[in-house]
Amino acid sequence: MPRYLPVQPDAANDSVKSIYADLERQLGEVPAFLKTLAHSNRFLKPVAEAYLGLQGESGLSDKTRQLVILKTCRLDKCKPMIDKHTELAKTAGWTDEQLQGFDNPADNPALSFYDKDALRFVELVRSTPDEIPVDFWTQLDNHYTSDQVVEMIVLIGFYGMINRFMLSLEISGT
Repeated sequence: MPRYLPVQPDAANDSVKSIYADLERQLGEVPAFLKTLAHSNRFLKPVAEAYLGLQGESGLSDKTRQLVILKTCRLDKCKPMIDKHTELAKTAGWTDEQLQGFDNPADNPALSFYDKDALRFVELVRSTPDEIPVDFWTQLDNHYTSDQVVEMIVLIGFYGMINRFMLSLEISGT
């Protein structure tokens, strides 16, 4: 049971209802974490806008976006987000064999060199972002543009925040 019940549309104020309507129009749903975040009028709008922005155009392929997001969710052990993004990863083209290799990418021949670098990058950004070796940066820059690398960092940070929010408040749905 969640620590705080999500704010339902019939109990929401006009500002929250307007944000919910935008989310419904653009995503077809209001994610559970945003319904719970609606307890804070101060943060709902900017977080919802950032979330919508991350759903839009991307310099990364859908496959790479889902790789980065799913690896972040797995590191956080956020089951609802793992479940959601596993399905989205499959829709983006990942196979079950490749998905199983996300946890030990070096040992998985089903993953490309680029995929392995992206997975390693998620681990490094999460664990020691200020200690990423120069040679790894060079390798990464040979595979991805600076825009793509920056986007990966934003995805890692944003989805890490969502995961922590959901885990802290025991939000079980997405």
